[in-house]
Amino acid sequence: MAWNEPGKSDKPQNAPRKPDAPPDLDEVLRNLQQKLRGLFGQKKKPIFSPAGSSNASPKPSSMVMGPIFIFVGIVFLLIWFFSGFFIVAPAEKAAILRFGKYVKTDEPGLHWIPPFISSRYIVNVQQVLTYPYQAEMLIQDENIVSVGLVVKYRINNLQDYLFNVANPNESLQQATASALRQVIGQTKLDDVLTSGLEKVGQETQEVLEKTLERYHAGLVVTDVNMQFAKPPEEITAAFDDAIKAREDKPRFEKQAEAYANQIVPVAEGNASRQIAEANAYKQQVVLNAQGATAQFLALLPQYQQSPEVTRERMYLDTLQSVLGNTPKVLMDTPQGNNMMYLPLDKLIKKQDESVETPNNVETQNIAPLQKAATTNQTGGETSAATNSAYPNRPTYDNGKQGE
Repeated sequence: MAWNEPGKSDKPQNAPRKPDAPPDLDEVLRNLQQKLRGLFGQKKKPIFSPAGSSNASPKPSSMVMGPIFIFVGIVFLLIWFFSGFFIVAPAEKAAILRFGKYVKTDEPGLHWIPPFISSRYIVNVQQVLTYPYQAEMLIQDENIVSVGLVVKYRINNLQDYLFNVANPNESLQQATASALRQVIGQTKLDDVLTSGLEKVGQETQEVLEKTLERYHAGLVVTDVNMQFAKPPEEITAAFDDAIKAREDKPRFEKQAEAYANQIVPVAEGNASRQIAEANAYKQQVVLNAQGATAQFLALLPQYQQSPEVTRERMYLDTLQSVLGNTPKVLMDTPQGNNMMYLPLDKLIKKQDESVETPNNVETQNIAPLQKAATTNQTGGETSAATNSAYPNRPTYDNGKQGE
């Protein structure tokens, strides 16, 4: 077949192109088709087959779809890549899962994970949450009291909080009820209703922290505030009295301190005065004893010279000092026995008379006494010189009656 046959190209398919000739459109399309086939792993086929070939010519739409698929793939790849970036706030932490399995915990900052392969859970771990609880409980003395509290908590372990316990918040509620009942069951009603409420809150927090630690719930209790404690209706009046007593306690303590500040200095002054008086009395007794000793030592030479007279004089002086202020009178009887009697008329008269009257009565009483004593001891009267001797001598009996 000739090259210039109608319906055929003027030059052969593989004929070389002149250098100055424009590029052949068929060749450009064929080269592009070969590159696309090579990119997708297909065998190279010419766009135009020779005459008589069994391969049909490709459709023009297939040559346009290849670049579109490439562009769409690149766009999808970029979207997939950039969608894996995420930011964790300063107060948050992110738990990373790969195919549903926990991998790690990311700290605050910018992070990337492969989308559709890994997932994340971002949780605020610095936020303090509150949980109120109120219930009626049985206390130690078998009374019922209504108690209310507020628990403050936060997350301290993100892995345990998300994956170790099915419902951490519900577990916290149950643990709070258990801890509060344990503490209230060991406390008396007076302590719960008065000054022991704060102690109940502290002990409840300690028990609750230990319980959550055993559960590995990923929560930490920051504070337990006791809100109220109400008694049953039957003891409301007693509860009001306890509240009044608690309010009156500081006032009474202040009054007691003021009274103590007033009484203690007076008592200390009285004690000092009594101590001073005791010391003075001590010195007085010591000096009197020393004076009496000196007086007896002065009488010793006289006693050695005349013991009978000295002994008799000391005996009479002792009786005079003992019976000098008594209204009793000692008289001699005809039978020779001594008889004592009480002159009632003289006692009544003594109360009505002046100060000189006791001296006269004493003089009248002493004279018969001296006479009787002298008669009984010596068998006669004693001379005036003997009666007047040793007027200031101590009144002691040196065993006259024993002789």
